[in-house]
Amino acid sequence: MKIYLDLLPEEKKEEIKKKKAFWMIIRQELRFLIPIIVFISILFSINLILKIQSDSWNGIYSLEQSQKEYQELKTYEEEFRQVNSKISSFSRLQEGHLYWSNVFYQLSDLVPEEISINGLITKDYQVSLSGKAKNRNNLLALQEKIQSSECFSNVNVPLSNLVNKENVDFQIDFEVAINCLKNK
Repeated sequence: MKIYLDLLPEEKKEEIKKKKAFWMIIRQELRFLIPIIVFISILFSINLILKIQSDSWNGIYSLEQSQKEYQELKTYEEEFRQVNSKISSFSRLQEGHLYWSNVFYQLSDLVPEEISINGLITKDYQVSLSGKAKNRNNLLALQEKIQSSECFSNVNVPLSNLVNKENVDFQIDFEVAINCLKNK
C-alpha cells in the first residue's frame, strides 16, 4: 500500500490542474488539427492533380483542333490537286482539239454559188467533199482555189468527175494542214 502525502499548496494544485487542462486541450486540438491538415493537404494535392490533368486535356484538345485544321487543309489540298489534274487534262484535250470551223469558213469562201455541197466526210486530216456543179468549169475553178489555199494540199479530183459538161456530180479529196486545224 502506498501512501501519498499532499504537501502542495492549493494554488500550486490549481496551477497544475490548469496546466493539465491546457495540455489536454492542446492534445485534443492537435487530434482535430492533424486530420484537418491532412485533409487540406489531400485537397491541395487533388487540386494540383486536376490542374495538371486539365492542362494536359487542354493540350490534347488544342492538338486535336490543330489536327482537324490540318486534316481540313489536307482535304483542301487534295481537292486542289484533283481540280488541277482535271484542268491539266482539259488543257491537254484542248491542245489536241482540232478546230474544223476554220476549214468550213475557208471552204465557204472558196466554193462559188454555182456549186452546191451535198456531203463532207473527214477522216484524220483527210476531207472528202461531194456535191453538184452547174458545169465543169465551175468544178475546175473550185479545184484551183482549193489547190492555191495554204491550208489544203494533195487535192484529188477523179477524172470521172470531169466527163460531164453540165450538172456535174463530183467528189474532191484533199488533206488539211495541221496548223489550220490547231488555230482558232
